[in-house]
Amino acid sequence: MPSSLKLIWQNVTEILFQIFPKKITKDWLSSIKPLNVEGSTIFLQAPNEYFVEWIEEHYGEHLRKALKKFNIENINWVFDEKKPTLFKKPIEISTLIRSYTFENFVVGKENEILYNIAISISKNFSKTYNPFYVYGKSGLGKTHIINAIGNKAIELNNKLKIRYITAESFFNELIEAIKSQSTNTFRNKYREVDMLILDNLDFIEDKPTLQEEILNMIDYLLSRNKYIILAGIKHIKNLKVREEIRNRVIKGIVIEIQPPSMETRYQILKLKAKEENLNVQDELLWEVAKSNIVSVRELEGVIARISAYYNFSENEINYKVFKHLISDLISNKKNYDISKIIEVVCNKLSIDESELKSRIKVKKLLYARYVVIYISRNYFKIPYTTIAKALNKDHSTIINGYNRARKLIIKDKEFQKMVEKVEKGL
Repeated sequence: MPSSLKLIWQNVTEILFQIFPKKITKDWLSSIKPLNVEGSTIFLQAPNEYFVEWIEEHYGEHLRKALKKFNIENINWVFDEKKPTLFKKPIEISTLIRSYTFENFVVGKENEILYNIAISISKNFSKTYNPFYVYGKSGLGKTHIINAIGNKAIELNNKLKIRYITAESFFNELIEAIKSQSTNTFRNKYREVDMLILDNLDFIEDKPTLQEEILNMIDYLLSRNKYIILAGIKHIKNLKVREEIRNRVIKGIVIEIQPPSMETRYQILKLKAKEENLNVQDELLWEVAKSNIVSVRELEGVIARISAYYNFSENEINYKVFKHLISDLISNKKNYDISKIIEVVCNKLSIDESELKSRIKVKKLLYARYVVIYISRNYFKIPYTTIAKALNKDHSTIINGYNRARKLIIKDKEFQKMVEKVEKGL
């Protein structure tokens, strides 16, 4: 096996040239810079997370297979920082994802508390509850917010030693250290820090050896007033881990990251489009924001897809092209019976079903009907005729109602809140 990083990368490149067209492969490989190898992990620098997402989707499997030939099991992507840095001292390849900052974390009301706590920790973590554990569904921005804490802390004090790592990578390094009889070196690497950020904590479930190592590490760091940040999908009470780990975490701050509201989803899309220098009409961004996509990762994927189309096609992104590009992303919807939607609307908006189906035209009832029509059509593609029958209205009234609802969802805050209430109920 080649011993140097340069030789490893040259050999990996040759393997990929045999699988894919050389010209195409050269183009994307030229944007990747190998930085270092630590044990079974290679550090690769890439322009941004969208580039990595595209590479992983199209070439990831073959790239990893090629690396495995040289005993490289893990890839740790490091994003190229194009902005001028204020630091004279180069940051250690600490694995912090430099592109995840507070400045590009879109904050909605649903996550204001989490955001403010995170900023507070980054500025003065020595006087903050320790550890800090953020949990929530995959793709909502946990990795972003915990890296933002580390990046801001280093910006304020570039002498800090901060390490970010996923639980899986930590486990792989531990196994490697045990095999090579270098566990002391491994432990020192993570204990000689001012802040440790451990992501994807769920991975440690049902792994007693790993849990023992992490418990000892937590105790060591806490005893020396070092800060610990953790992230996972489940609440710590629901994780299958040792009681001691659970107790240590509960003594700190435990907070859930919430799915972005419709308004926040729109702002995320707008920011990501701006970062990619894409001029996408607001109407098209709202089309995605009002869909059932709530994962930030999926929203970023929408922009990545549009960006790829824009870069590789000479065609303009009109409404028809846009709908085609995102159709598979917003079409995976459960089948809901119209009666269920009506039931939830009445329950959440505190109105009677007979009033909803009546001819009374007060604003509250009109808006409630628009909510039924909007959700039925936009989320579940229920036919106009079915909606008309369920609401005791004629076909043209439902079509007009849907057109009216599409305008309200963009500019009327009251209507947006009504739709979001019903969304949660469904």
